[in-house]
Amino acid sequence: MTEWKLFEGDVAHVSTAEFHAFRERAPHWEQSIHRARLEKAAEFVTAASRSAIGDRFGGIVKVVDLGCGDGGLVAHLDENHSAWMACVGYDFQPSNQDGWEERGLTHCTFQFNFVANWELVIDADVYVMTECLEHLTDPHAAVRRVRAREARLVASSPWTEHYESHDECHAWAWDFEGYGQLVTDAGFKIQQHEKVGMFQVLWAVPV
Repeated sequence: MTEWKLFEGDVAHVSTAEFHAFRERAPHWEQSIHRARLEKAAEFVTAASRSAIGDRFGGIVKVVDLGCGDGGLVAHLDENHSAWMACVGYDFQPSNQDGWEERGLTHCTFQFNFVANWELVIDADVYVMTECLEHLTDPHAAVRRVRAREARLVASSPWTEHYESHDECHAWAWDFEGYGQLVTDAGFKIQQHEKVGMFQVLWAVPV
């Protein structure tokens, strides 16, 4: 099991609103390198949501996508599961708002710093953090916060990166075992954990 901290000091610059203020929108749903891992994430969100319904014996499942980007995954879930799944997305990169408008998501996506203002984040049955944890100063705290709400977690990050080879926008890197350990250490049981190209995708339930 290996985890690499990729920045020095107490705060990762790549995690700040200032760093993201002028970054270009990234339409990951339309990009071939990202599409497969997003489709796998959608599959896992559906599985996690169905398990939540089983616990509660019916009703609408609330799904919150933390770091939803330009909204590709939210749009897919809303289009295919809106009858029983209510999806909300948060992201603090301003350029992503163009994607929300194009995808018709302005009613359910918000420019918001969900790390600094966690207490204001909507309570949900499932929290999604795809290509998110590696950008945060404290990913361990972020996972523990989801666990404290007794929610399911769907997450993804690269599994091929390490200290000597990683995206310059990332603050952390994990191998396959290390990413699983990050989640289980927070009090989750992993239901599925798969490699999709250079990415790893998992979903987990609180224990």
